[in-house]
Amino acid sequence: MTKVSGLIEPAGASDRFTEIDALRGFALFGILLANLPVWIGIPFAGERVPELMGSVTQQQFAAVFNGILDGKFYTIFSALFGLGFSLQLERLDARGADGRRIFIRRMAVLLVFGLIHICLIWPGDILMLYALLGFTLPLFRPLSDRVLLATSAVLIFVLPSLLVFFVNNQSPGWASPMWDWAMNIYVAAGGTATTDSEYFNDLATGGVAELIPRAASEWAFGIVGRIEDWRFLKVLGTMLLGMWAGRLLVRGNLIGNRTLLWRVLLVGLAIGVPCSIVYAQQMPHQQSHWSSLLGTAPLGFAYAAAFLLIIPYTPRLRRILADAGRMALTNYIGTSVVMGLIFYGIGLGMMGTLKVPETYAIGLLFFALMLVWSRLWLSRYKQGPLEWLWRRLTYPPKPPAKVTMA
Repeated sequence: MTKVSGLIEPAGASDRFTEIDALRGFALFGILLANLPVWIGIPFAGERVPELMGSVTQQQFAAVFNGILDGKFYTIFSALFGLGFSLQLERLDARGADGRRIFIRRMAVLLVFGLIHICLIWPGDILMLYALLGFTLPLFRPLSDRVLLATSAVLIFVLPSLLVFFVNNQSPGWASPMWDWAMNIYVAAGGTATTDSEYFNDLATGGVAELIPRAASEWAFGIVGRIEDWRFLKVLGTMLLGMWAGRLLVRGNLIGNRTLLWRVLLVGLAIGVPCSIVYAQQMPHQQSHWSSLLGTAPLGFAYAAAFLLIIPYTPRLRRILADAGRMALTNYIGTSVVMGLIFYGIGLGMMGTLKVPETYAIGLLFFALMLVWSRLWLSRYKQGPLEWLWRRLTYPPKPPAKVTMA
């Protein structure tokens, strides 16, 4: 029987794919850029939105945010989650461990991280959704490559499109009971904000008293939101595509397969660019719009393919981004903590005071510091602090050695 203690060491440099770690770091950068408008309160600002834009018009902002950022980098992150699942189980199975049981434990710990993150820090958390969907991934492992790809396509494109047309469009208020349920939890916990502007003020100026109702209810709002726009189907489908990519990676037929990468890039651009041009004109943006349903994932895949085609020629950049990617959990949650302290009322309360250009300048500076921090940390330790905690909580502690008396 394989000793569990032999499995708890983090993957060393020889066991990792630096290009994949770098792609994960690149995705973190894009997610940061996509989340910055929420940190300054644009979704809740109402009539104050033009004021927060500063020197940027709403049309210019929508063109860049909708067309280039929205959903594209979460697509990459979700695919990498599925790819990581493939690699983890391949590694564990090769060592004779019960990979499925260990992975389920990992998802249980990730779910706890996600609940803490969404309730206390960031309502846009993805970890909770990843963990819940992660529990289902072992069910898809027996599928062949062809069936896995077909299932992925149905979940990403076909089912969400049909559901939006036949449910969202035909019965616009179908999700109202679920929103009422989430709101009841919020009110029962003492929440008083009933409009976007009141919620904006709670975030920007509120203290611990305003945080408690959010902490008690954000998980419910998060679940309802991800059901209403069918995001859970798209994310699951993207994870399955990542599983397929992980199989190619194990076979040595992904990173070096430039023909495949060029094909993904060209097809992704051919589908994603026209759809994103249409989506760029949607104000406010709606991820259930057909242009987002059909164009977001292909353009995200095109970004990933372009990155993997270019990064072998920039070894220094690859190494720097890979450090951030190896600490993705720490950096993702750490970003939320820092941004919360900058923008929320429990910190500096800068929400509503900084404009879009200033906020993105802060974001670029923060990411540069993240790269430095990741390099410094990994020069001393094998993995990030939250990665260490995740692993520690997943595997049982090593039992003390038995002393044999002569």
